[in-house]
Amino acid sequence: MRKVSFILFIVFALFFTGCASHPVVHPGSLKKGERVWGYSVAAENIFPVMWFRKGLDQDTELGYRIGLPIYGTGVDLSRVVMRQENTWDAMNFAWSYNPNRNFDITYYRFKESSGGLLSKLKKKKKSSNSVSWKGSRFMLIPEGITPDDKSSMRVGFLKGGKISEKFGYEIGYYHDFNSMPLSKVFDSKWNITGKKWKTSTRLDTAYNGRYDDYDPMYPGKGSGAPSEYSRATGLSLQVFYYLGRYKKKS
Repeated sequence: MRKVSFILFIVFALFFTGCASHPVVHPGSLKKGERVWGYSVAAENIFPVMWFRKGLDQDTELGYRIGLPIYGTGVDLSRVVMRQENTWDAMNFAWSYNPNRNFDITYYRFKESSGGLLSKLKKKKKSSNSVSWKGSRFMLIPEGITPDDKSSMRVGFLKGGKISEKFGYEIGYYHDFNSMPLSKVFDSKWNITGKKWKTSTRLDTAYNGRYDDYDPMYPGKGSGAPSEYSRATGLSLQVFYYLGRYKKKS
């Protein structure tokens, strides 16, 4: 019975930490009309999300995601802005439908190198190339689960890679400077939950009430689920699975 209760608690916790989501990266070039698809598992979503990407031309891709019940569903447009021998830069504009619906603007820098991590471990003579990327992201949550007139505006960085023909990952953090100081991200006393919330350093008089209105919990006062102002909302961790080309049935 304890195991069942523990599992239900984990599922419940994941349900309420699914605050925002982000586009899936396809590290490559798609020809006009070419489609690829796959699925991703993210810390922000309860269930895996199916994703599809279509090439509009050599430098432009349209992507969309379908999550259940709504977590992770969204659409994005990616455009290559610069190409070199084995690197390229791209801009991505995305919208995601979640309890904290968010808009993303991301600048990516991709780099291709010969041989993936898994292929090296398998010691294959013919190994597929691996692609790594890093980027900076601006994220806007215009209206979150907290019923107020404030938005959450976040800025941060990400890093990812396609480590084999089938698998990739991405991790990032996007900080809201209005909700908490960057120096307090690892402060365990910043938003104490439960009955002791009044002793949270977020309510320190030295801040002159600057952060009092940005409660990291909803419904607030140390209880509930992470709101759009929580540091948990800014954390992103995704694992991708690439299923290859997708062909519609005629």
